Amino acid sequence: SKKDDNIIDKDEFRDMMKAQGGSVFTDGLFRMFDRDSSGGIDFAEFVISLALYQNKARNISDDDKKRLFFKIYDADGDGEISPADLKKMLNSCFAASWMEVAESDVDELVKATFLKYDLTPRGTIGFEGYSKRAFTHTSGYM
Repeated sequence: SKKDDNIIDKDEFRDMMKAQGGSVFTDGLFRMFDRDSSGGIDFAEFVISLALYQNKARNISDDDKKRLFFKIYDADGDGEISPADLKKMLNSCFAASWMEVAESDVDELVKATFLKYDLTPRGTIGFEGYSKRAFTHTSGYM
């Protein structure tokens, strides 16, 4: 839905990213870029988020960066990363990269990742647990 309104909506973003249907990864990126959760990305949000994604935003705090990347992995937007969220994200990333990975390997990757984090009582990764581990030299963004 290309409109000349200076706002990128989710459909335009998916089109720009060449994503078919509801790519979990692309939707996660959209949530990251849509910093105010308005359902659209304006020019300022686009520039700031692109700089963050490329690790060029030196004037943005690490906490703000962690919050933005947390949004990518929180596939259902409920404020925590569940094993199902991470599995959806991994499968989406693999599919976008034309990689075929066995479901059992994805399950093992999810299990190994969750072992590295302090989990909530529900067995999910909350922002606090994510924040302690994310951006360390051994974890990258996740």
